[in-house]
Amino acid sequence: MSKPSFSPKRLLVVHAHPDDESLFTGHTIAHALRGGSKVKVITLTRGERGVTESKQLQYLNEQPMEMALYREQELANAVSAFDGLEHSYLGKRAYRDSGMRINAWGRVGKPRKLDEMSLAAAGTSVVGEDIAKEIESFRPDVVLTYDSNGGFGHPDHKAAHFAVAWAIRKLAKKRIRPQFWEIAAPGKSFDVEFGDAETAEIKRNALLAHGSQIEVFGNEVIYDGKTRMRLSDKERVRKASPSPWLTLKPALTYFWAIPTGVLVGIAGTLLHRSVDGNGFPIGLVVALAMVGSLALALRLLRNSRGGLYLMSFSLILTVFLMAQRQPGGELFITTDLQGNFFESVGNLWAYGSIVLVGLVMVFPSIRRSAWKQQINTGG
Repeated sequence: MSKPSFSPKRLLVVHAHPDDESLFTGHTIAHALRGGSKVKVITLTRGERGVTESKQLQYLNEQPMEMALYREQELANAVSAFDGLEHSYLGKRAYRDSGMRINAWGRVGKPRKLDEMSLAAAGTSVVGEDIAKEIESFRPDVVLTYDSNGGFGHPDHKAAHFAVAWAIRKLAKKRIRPQFWEIAAPGKSFDVEFGDAETAEIKRNALLAHGSQIEVFGNEVIYDGKTRMRLSDKERVRKASPSPWLTLKPALTYFWAIPTGVLVGIAGTLLHRSVDGNGFPIGLVVALAMVGSLALALRLLRNSRGGLYLMSFSLILTVFLMAQRQPGGELFITTDLQGNFFESVGNLWAYGSIVLVGLVMVFPSIRRSAWKQQINTGG
């Protein structure tokens, strides 16, 4: 069986950070432009979390916004090295560079603390919607991005892959069906490879524009202080198909929140009647504290309301069912709407838990980054 050919008339290349377009697809872009293709690069972030080894520029490592502005200009210069290349940033949300960390097993993963506007914190469908609009506007016949592992595991590269795949599956319903191609990581199977003396010279000029992140010495390309590749290395790509599971992924991502809500509902119900030696409803306080803490944690740590919605639904349903008289005649929650509402711990537990999750849901903005900034600036 013959391998697919890569001969796009209109090629859309999706990358997470400035410099990725030159590092991973410099040969490919130059080859496509040389063949008469219309090529556009979409960059998803401004590279705020990039780290420079340059002594003259190390002040940028502590200034994410300054780093972003600097890298924006570098990217503009790199794009000009490719004759005829179009470029734009994605959407209007201004996704931020998530950064990455190396875990104890030497694997690349997400940072423990993600800014809520970072690319890796955004939902696949959210980023995918923006990419779908770009595809509808540019109308490529081929879309190229990272593989499902993001090449070497960078969380933003992986987010880009899944968002592009999601967008392509969605647009298929509108009969917009560009081919989906991935950058083949070293050692992986591939369909086509690119790289010759002419494209290498173009790639060199583009890489030189990214001086804050990349150094080029002869045939060596040094990135992040380490030799990552040679300028003469071929770039390899392969044709792929978006996974059919992508449409279910958002639901599966938050499925764990349903049993969490059930467990908290049961635990709170069993606790809410407990009192201390002075008759203080300590159980009610603990039960409501559990609900409030869990709701806040879902907003702050998951950076999304999706899990909070499912947890809240299952919590409310559990409390409602336990407030009904059971088959054996038991009544776990006793509510009294005829007398003084606040004298009934059953009222306070059943309705108080609903109010708590409702407040966390509708509160317009809970941002760790904003709190941290206020603390650092003294409010």
